Amino acid sequence: MSAPQTALLVIDMQNDYCHPDGVFAQAGLRVTGLDGLVGHVNTLAAAARSAGRPVIWVRMEWAEDADVGLLAERSPFLRASGLRRGTWGGELVAGLDRAPGDHEITKPRFDAFHRTGLDGLLQDLGVGTIVVAGVRTDFCVESTVRAAFFRDLRAVVAREAVAGYFEDLHLGSLRLMGTVFAEVVSVDEAAGALAGAARTPGGPRCP
Repeated sequence: MSAPQTALLVIDMQNDYCHPDGVFAQAGLRVTGLDGLVGHVNTLAAAARSAGRPVIWVRMEWAEDADVGLLAERSPFLRASGLRRGTWGGELVAGLDRAPGDHEITKPRFDAFHRTGLDGLLQDLGVGTIVVAGVRTDFCVESTVRAAFFRDLRAVVAREAVAGYFEDLHLGSLRLMGTVFAEVVSVDEAAGALAGAARTPGGPRCP
């Protein structure tokens, strides 16, 4: 049996989440430094492809207003718009380095494993470690990292390749994930892990 491999998982880099014209930005929730974030994600994607490792793009979307569920009460601006299937807002932001051989998962909730085929896809690909990038650090990224830990999947969070809307919550989430749920490392270290560079294993790392 071959050793488990590593995959890149990019979460919710969508127009509605990230773009200045998206519904979250219109509600006052903005990603700062989007160009830099895209660049860091592309660095990780290039490293993964250089070693033939899977790249998986995750998007959150709903077909109908009723599918939003309880989140429509907590974030009323999503009741009738935002992250809808087939819309510009649901698409990945421009500039991301996607390739025909990449995989894509759509999800209805923050956790990328919840009611999706991600678990089965990772098993089929023989993945034992995921390098995680994307938004929002303290919601979708953290929810997915926790779910991975519960499945005995190793998670590596690339510090500069994740972002949130509030700096204190973003940093707090990185610190929390780094206690037990994941290793929080630099983009360079994460790219090295994806490219197959030797890496000294260690305990959890906090920012």
